[in-house]
Amino acid sequence: MKASLEILQAGLMTSVQDMGREGLAYFAVPKSGVMDKNAAKIALLLLNQAENNPLIECTSLPPKIRFNTATKIALTGADFGWKVNEKEVPLNTVLEIKEGDILKGRFAQTGFRGYIAVAGKLEVEEVYNSHSTYTNAKIGGVKGRLLQNGDTISWKSEIYYSSDYQVIKIQKGPEFDYLNENAKEELTKNIYQVSPDSNRMGARLKGTRLESKSYQLEYSLPVLPGFIQLPPSGLPIVVLQDGQVSGGYPRIAYIQERYLSVFNQIPLSGRFRFEWENSK
Repeated sequence: MKASLEILQAGLMTSVQDMGREGLAYFAVPKSGVMDKNAAKIALLLLNQAENNPLIECTSLPPKIRFNTATKIALTGADFGWKVNEKEVPLNTVLEIKEGDILKGRFAQTGFRGYIAVAGKLEVEEVYNSHSTYTNAKIGGVKGRLLQNGDTISWKSEIYYSSDYQVIKIQKGPEFDYLNENAKEELTKNIYQVSPDSNRMGARLKGTRLESKSYQLEYSLPVLPGFIQLPPSGLPIVVLQDGQVSGGYPRIAYIQERYLSVFNQIPLSGRFRFEWENSK
């Protein structure tokens, strides 16, 4: 079953928004998007989501929502006196949600607009590179309108957790093809651990050795935080914030900045595996 939530009571002017549509004023298309960018960005950052991911905007009176799937959420902006299953929950933090949990609030106590972000990308209509609801033209969001009682919204998870390990999304690096076919598969099948030898320069990984046609580049080439290099040991190293700016090991893969933040929270000896960013 897909991850989803159901709008039990829609509240006032509740809609799906993101950061809006850029460069279309010439064509008489408004920017649309969230009314409070700061609050929306905080919600997405708390969940390590992309800045332009869609989220639910609440106005004055928030919706009542049932979560059909366990997930993580963040609530920001106006104080609606939020409760999960009748228990008060705070703003500006990551909340664990179980299957069947019900989120509700009351008229805004402070402020006017708030945001609900989930740990995944809402699967709603995208028009002109934005998911923002623009009701006058009936585009974006859910059928181009405000949310209604009974609406169901699904989402695609972008960061995955299990009781044993986390999943870190990666993209192919410039020297990915240095790996043999078996190593290409092992890169995303292997469960790695962060070695105690790690520091702010780089995270050394413990796991299955990867075979490469070469472990040394002809020239030293640029590297940035997030690059995954493969030294002669065959055990990857993730370049971190104090890492060198160039290196001679093959750059087999890359962790984007938002996923790197998640990776950097994995403790020494913590377990994880890699997954291609477009695989789900």
